Amino acid sequence: MFGFIKRKCTAETLGTIVKKRWNGNLWFITVEYFVEGQSYIVKEQLTYHVEKKYKVGKVPVGMHSTSALKSIDINASVRVKYNPNKPKQSYLPDNNGLHLG
Repeated sequence: MFGFIKRKCTAETLGTIVKKRWNGNLWFITVEYFVEGQSYIVKEQLTYHVEKKYKVGKVPVGMHSTSALKSIDINASVRVKYNPNKPKQSYLPDNNGLHLG
């Protein structure tokens, strides 16, 4: 999502993970959230935090990473930031890591 849209997302609510999809390389999650009784969906690629890097000499050869979100289980709750004027504009503020893949 573009930074100028993120800045407009000043309201926050809890959403629920309703779907997760593995495409062979990456996880994508779908979160449903409600604003004034209306259902909305936000879909994002899961991001990661690098826990440890592995090197041979100075050459990086791998890493160990964990999900930026605490849980990606179906029905898990996650924070959603949305634009109060256009609630369909939203993002997951805790999904703030690296895109791997």
